Amino acid sequence: VEIKQLESTQGFVIYDLPGADAYVGPSRLGAKLVPGNAETLVRHQTYMFALTGQRKSGATIGLKVDPKEVEAAVASLASELAEEFVSQRLLTSPGLRLDRTSLEPVLRHDNRNPVTREDRDGVTFDRELVAVGATTCASYFAKPSNGWRVAIEGFDETGLAIAREVEASGGEVVKVSTAKGCVAGDFDSSTLADAWMDAGPGCVENLGPAGKPWEIWKADVDAIFVGSKPGAMSGEGAATAGSTPIIATSAAAISSKALAILRRNSAPVGADFLSAVGPSLAWWAPQNTSLGDLRSSTADTVLALLEETANHEDGAFMAACYKAEAFLASWQEERPFGRPLG
Repeated sequence: VEIKQLESTQGFVIYDLPGADAYVGPSRLGAKLVPGNAETLVRHQTYMFALTGQRKSGATIGLKVDPKEVEAAVASLASELAEEFVSQRLLTSPGLRLDRTSLEPVLRHDNRNPVTREDRDGVTFDRELVAVGATTCASYFAKPSNGWRVAIEGFDETGLAIAREVEASGGEVVKVSTAKGCVAGDFDSSTLADAWMDAGPGCVENLGPAGKPWEIWKADVDAIFVGSKPGAMSGEGAATAGSTPIIATSAAAISSKALAILRRNSAPVGADFLSAVGPSLAWWAPQNTSLGDLRSSTADTVLALLEETANHEDGAFMAACYKAEAFLASWQEERPFGRPLG
């Protein structure tokens, strides 16, 4: 990992691997950002690229300035790293506390397929592709027959996209949680969409009597999607979930302790860098590729990776790590230290 301190403004850039064809990851804003806290984010992206045979690396930009100084900071960033942005060596997107308008001086050089930003009834297409991959994972592990029941931890835009995919595959969402609490019921995707658009994380309180957030881990469903933050599933959550299939949908959502407990309980675990691979397949796809084809290629890629890794004696998550690391070994002198675990 290389951490470069910016000279023209307060902040840093993290490049995960040396000698990559491109460096990709979000830009974030916050006066208290710490590089060490972002390393799992870039490692998630690196493993995602490696899993699909791309010689690219995760990266992230941290701007350590006050929100009122963001315009000047982004202008300085765009000037200081102009060569990297123009050459497509460094590609970024809005992350914490940033949007496309504030990052425009940097994003104007990004030639990736813009289809991932397309609105799909309140959900961007990149979130829809994550949902396609995650639901493919969940269905593979749960093997539903006449219907299946799922829980979504950290319900957000991606959670809404997952709810739609689960519903389309004959399943139903029976629990959702945010930091505000956990609510149970039989939720159709339209109800969840209305609640999310109306109240954001407070949607659980609009859906019914909310219990504690940790109640999402109860082993009374066919699969649990996890994606609120790094380390969202702790050891305690894993112990509660028993052998329920767990699907990570965001960077390092499962802690190392949780993974160890899930393996001991023979719970299938879909790795975040596998389930969320869809957007990285779309970024460099020809711009005339249809949305349907991008959805199909995501599902097909995820299914092929699962068939290769799911039955490994060390579990599906570790098998996905091994596959990614085998590719990294083909062009890196040393394997990067640490896996995408919270």
